[in-house]
Order: sequence, then structure tokens, then C-alpha cells
Amino acid sequence: MVVTEKTLDDIDIHSIDRYLEFGYPWEAWDRLRDEAPIYRYERPGIQPFWALTRYADVRAVGSDNARFINGGPILRLAGDEHNRLLEASRQKKADRHGWDPNEVDDMVYLDQPRHTAFRMLVARQFTPARCRRMGDELASLAERFVREFQEALGAADGAPIDLVDELAVKLPLATICSMMGVSVDRWSDIHRWTDSLFNTDSMAWAVPGETRQDMRRRLRIQYFTFLEDLIADKRANPGDDLTSLLVHATVDGQPLTQQQLHGYLSLLISAGNETTRNATTRGILALLEHPEQLAVLEARADDATVETTVEEVVRWTSPVIQFARTATEDVEIHGATVKAGEIVGLWYPSANRDERAFVEPYRFDVLRNPNDHVGFGHGPHFCLGANLARWELRAVFKELARRRVLSTLEPAGPAEWMTDLHVGAIAHQAVRRV
Repeated sequence: MVVTEKTLDDIDIHSIDRYLEFGYPWEAWDRLRDEAPIYRYERPGIQPFWALTRYADVRAVGSDNARFINGGPILRLAGDEHNRLLEASRQKKADRHGWDPNEVDDMVYLDQPRHTAFRMLVARQFTPARCRRMGDELASLAERFVREFQEALGAADGAPIDLVDELAVKLPLATICSMMGVSVDRWSDIHRWTDSLFNTDSMAWAVPGETRQDMRRRLRIQYFTFLEDLIADKRANPGDDLTSLLVHATVDGQPLTQQQLHGYLSLLISAGNETTRNATTRGILALLEHPEQLAVLEARADDATVETTVEEVVRWTSPVIQFARTATEDVEIHGATVKAGEIVGLWYPSANRDERAFVEPYRFDVLRNPNDHVGFGHGPHFCLGANLARWELRAVFKELARRRVLSTLEPAGPAEWMTDLHVGAIAHQAVRRV
């Protein structure tokens, strides 16, 4: 559905309810790119920021880590109430565990050179060569999970099943479990814990008689205990895995604190899940909505077509909606002056639909090449797990194409979206065999 705003000051690109009802605000982003590529966004309930919506500007600011930093007051744009609750939660956690309240949640909040120092602790485990060596394992997991998905569809006998729970979430979580030295089959536990952190309205994991607050508290405790036990085990019994690397790593000659380890491991788990899970779900829906493109993928199902399909899926779905940067000095962009200390919002879906960078950007094309999208960001904070996400997506879409699963599938109702302005995530999507 198209939402038309009369003036630029009527444009809404931040309200969660607007995303839940209408999806991404494509028309608003189109207008901003054309009429105000840098726009001072001031609305009640959210801290003012400069909105950047063009591809070239998003890339330029993402690369300029000297004049636009992550370590400002805001890293992800969100409403004032959300930020208040987030800060209160961080303070409670620090008090509960005796942690440093001034320590950032994870390395994404850090800037150079400290960000690079933390990033390099595990960066070699996510290189193209390393992911290529994991190809057989990823293919095997994809074969298992797609086969189980087919079996679930068959057992349902035409009744709806959930695309997210039955397929999309499994491969990324199983893979990151394996890389962290955790049993692959613990993916379902980690899904339960992390889902409760992001999907704040869900009661899916409640036990009888439990309130939402009680459920979330119980799951947070379970997740914290899991990480504590994992750290302790890898400290005593190190192996060839990411957790062992981090537990025994040093930065500037100092080992990571327990607080830093929790932050890093939580980041790997959540980031290792979000992009791939949501790109899988929404990529499948995009193929179902464009049967002529699905036909191309299934007819070829070769590595080259799968690779271009994956890149187009990431561009088209743009699971990460935005990140914020803080200016360190006055910077002029398109005639406007962003003053030192002011916040800039980088809108990745808009950049990925910029006609200045993409031919027919609103055409879903599984053979699109070149396709230099910013679905994984750009610059020093480019997604650490981008290579892994690509290989996971290739594995699952190749297996889906090989088995011709999607040509027998249809949505069985609207998607249930998560209430988040940072990640465009589908919590549940009912599908059925036709």
C-alpha cells in the first residue's frame, strides 16, 4: 500500500506502527532522495537527526570514520521511550553483575583503532577463504533443514506451517553454534532466548500462568547462565572455536573482561542470526511474489545464478534499516551543515533503491549484475559476518532451487513483523503447500 504525505514535514520514516501496518516507507524515501537528500528530521518522541537516503551519501558517511563515529549518544535510531528503557535495562544489568556501567554493549559501538583491535580477534574466521572451506558443512546443514521443511509441509497436508520457525532460523543459528563450539542442535534454545530479546511483544515462549515480564526475565536468566557456562567451559577446555579464541584473547595486553565476553558472544549470536534469517524469509517471499524470477532460479540452480540471486535478495530486502553516526566536526553535505555532535541516520533500504546507483531499482532481478548494494553496510563497520551470511544464503537457496520447493509453496496469510526500527524482521510467516 502506498502512503502519500503532503509535504516533507509530513513524512514519517520512524514510527513503528507505520512499519507494522504498511511496511518500509518506500515513497517517503523516494521523495527524500529526490527533494532533500539530506533532511533535518524533527518529530515528537525521537531525537532530531539528519536523514541520508542516497546511495553515494550512505557509502561516503559509512566510510568516513574520522568525521562520523559510532561512539556517539545513539548508534541505532529509536524513539525516546525505547532509548530510556534500553538505558534503564543496561544500568540494571551493570548493577546486578557488578559490571562497568560505562562499558559499551559490544564492539559495534567502538571506533578506530579500538574497534579494529576487537574486530580482528575473530575476523580471520569470517574471511571468504574460511567460509569457502565451510561450504560442505553449510551444504549439508541446508540439505537437512530444507528436507525437514519439506517433510513438515507434507505432514501438514495443506495446513499452514511457519516459514521462520520451520526453516529460516535454523541454518544461521546452527552454523554460529558450530563455530562457537556449541552443539548444532542447541540452535532451538538460542532461538528462544534471542527471540525474546528482540520480539518484545511475543508470548511464544511463555509457560502456563506466566506474564510477559516473567517470561522475559526467565529467558534472560537462562541465556546469561548459558553464556557463563560456555565461557567457563572454554576457559578450562579451549578448542578450535570462536568462544575459545575470545576467552583466551587479549587487547592491548589485557584479556577481555567477563562483561566484554558476554557482549561479544551475544553480538556474534544475534548478528549471526538476524541478517540471514530475515533475508531468507523475505527472499523466499520475494521469489513467491515474482514467479518469473523463481522460474529462472529453479531452471538454472547453478552456482552463478544462486550467487546473483542472493545478492539481489539482500539488496531487495535490506534487513538492516538504519544505523546512526555522530559528527565529530562541522560537515557540509548537499549545502546543509551537519554540526559537530549532531546525529546522521543512514537509511540502507533507500540507498539500495537509489536509481542513481541501480538500473530499475524497483525491479527484482535474480540475474542483476553488477549489484554493489549496501545491504551489509560499508566502511570500517561493514558487517563482520557478511561472507558467512552470503555462503549460508547460497546454501539454502541452492537447496531450495534444487528441490524446487518454492514453486509448490504459497503464503497462507500476512507476515507478522517484529516491532523494531533497526532490523526489518519477520517473526512469523505462515506458508502452505499448494
